[in-house]
Amino acid sequence: MTVLVWEVFHSDYTVRLTPSALVSGAGQLLQIEKQISACQFAVVCLDGLRPNVIHEWGYTRGVNKPTIVLNRDGATVDVVSILGPSAPANMSNPALVMDMHLSNLKDINRKTWYPGDPVQSVRVIWEEYGKLREEFPFLVAVKEPRLW
Repeated sequence: MTVLVWEVFHSDYTVRLTPSALVSGAGQLLQIEKQISACQFAVVCLDGLRPNVIHEWGYTRGVNKPTIVLNRDGATVDVVSILGPSAPANMSNPALVMDMHLSNLKDINRKTWYPGDPVQSVRVIWEEYGKLREEFPFLVAVKEPRLW
C-alpha cells in the first residue's frame, strides 16, 4: 500500500510513512503523533486491524485531520501476531467485520483497495483524495497518476 500512496502523492506532497519517517533513538509514539499533527491529511489503511494503526487513526480524528480510510480487500484482524508464539499453529486471522470489531466507527465511509490490482487501487486513492479536496479546499490539486 505504501508504494501506491507514494505513487499518487509524491509529486505534490512530502510523503511520510511510518516507521521510515521516524528518527532512530527517539520515542516512536511522540514522533508519530508529531507527524500526524503536522500533516495536511492522512491515509489510513485497514489491512490487519493492528492496534498501532487504530491508535494512529484515532489520533488523526482527535486532531481533526482530513483522512482517507482504505479497507483492504479481504482485510483481517491480525490476531495471530498479537498472540505471537502462543497462537495455535493452525490459527488463521478472522475477517475484519466493522460492525463487530470497530462498531463505533462502522458508519465511517471507507473505500476498498485491492493488493492484487495496483492500477485499480491507485485510482481508488486518487478518487478519494478528490472527494476529500472538495471538502477541504486547502489541499492541493493532484494530477491523476497513470501507471500503465
